[in-house]
Amino acid sequence: MINNTIKNAKFKLSQHKVQGVNSALTVFEVAKLMDTVKVGETMKDTQQSNLFFSLN
Repeated sequence: MINNTIKNAKFKLSQHKVQGVNSALTVFEVAKLMDTVKVGETMKDTQQSNLFFSLN
């Protein structure tokens, strides 16, 4: 799920770069996409899988 979100954000940013001034994205949307990529990649690197079992 995180990987898809990051890939989607990277794609939108690359399209924004290609379109330049003609891009429909606002500055705030671009900033949010950049934050998504930045935070998502750090989460992916530090993501830990925990599995807990409860015997009740």
